[in-house]
Amino acid sequence: MRRILVTGACGQIGSELTLFLRERYGNENVIATGHKTKPSENLLNSGPFQFIDCTDINTIKEVVK
Repeated sequence: MRRILVTGACGQIGSELTLFLRERYGNENVIATGHKTKPSENLLNSGPFQFIDCTDINTIKEVVK
């Protein structure tokens, strides 16, 4: 199974998309990421979440590994 990385998962569209994808593909297969905004409890409790800076390729590499 492939994994899905959602950037901006704390925003309005990203949070709904992340929960939908987790329901469809499994919680552990969808990794939610955000930059500054604190994620909702629902988002945090439903699967993996990490704070990253999408402009820094090294942080993205770490999450992908």
